[in-house]
Amino acid sequence: MTIIEEIQNQYSAFSANEKKIADYILRNKASIKNMNIKDLAAKVDTSTSSITRFCKHINIDGFVDMKIALRSATSKQPSKEMLTVYDDIYGYYTQVIDETNQMIEDQAIETVVDWIKNASKTVIYGIGSSGFTAAELAQRLIRMGLNVTGVADSHLMIINSSIIKKDELVIAISNSGETPELIMSLEIAKKKKAKIIALTSFKNSSLTKLADVTCFGYHSRFVNNTVFVNTQFGMMYLIDVISTFLLQDEDFQYNMDLTRANVQGYSKKAE
Repeated sequence: MTIIEEIQNQYSAFSANEKKIADYILRNKASIKNMNIKDLAAKVDTSTSSITRFCKHINIDGFVDMKIALRSATSKQPSKEMLTVYDDIYGYYTQVIDETNQMIEDQAIETVVDWIKNASKTVIYGIGSSGFTAAELAQRLIRMGLNVTGVADSHLMIINSSIIKKDELVIAISNSGETPELIMSLEIAKKKKAKIIALTSFKNSSLTKLADVTCFGYHSRFVNNTVFVNTQFGMMYLIDVISTFLLQDEDFQYNMDLTRANVQGYSKKAE
């Protein structure tokens, strides 16, 4: 596990001050190597002792060791300075994909695919931007012939969770893993003994604690929180992986091809 992964894994358990340190480090990895501990403390508006404690929290002996670990974790990333908007966005997406790919656990993906295939019904929850991702995943699974519903309304989530059965599956999507309405709905589903899959970014989040299986995507706040780009990109990468594994099933692929052909045929008639 790289230091970048360790920081993301521990992020939910950080204090507010530690989150400020983590955010700065992960957004400015390349420049950290030229700083001393006082420089970083000044940038983050904290004390050197706070940075030392932060290092201990992520299982690093001290600031110098943290710089070495960061250098090692970022050595494979291109050193080209981003000069244009195109390069900036390309760098953003490349980093999110690379980091998400490092976080994927094969066993978790295998379990998710197996549970989706065998569930009598699947409901997919997501609020806000995550609601669009939930809708995308729901549409894909429906086109494979599966009994799936996407839910983006918090009241409908509570209703669905209240009547869910133990042979049914909930897939919950939330970058932060702390969306209150989503957590409340999952607590109800948990009491009903439904299986819960989480797609999120933080290992110590409330969502992860409720889930039976979790797949992790890299959070965009660790790349750049000021550029207007797709904050769901890590989650989308995960559903692409899950969808691709599901389509190895010949029946699912047949249904997908059939729906594609009919939709294309309808579109041509509409023209």
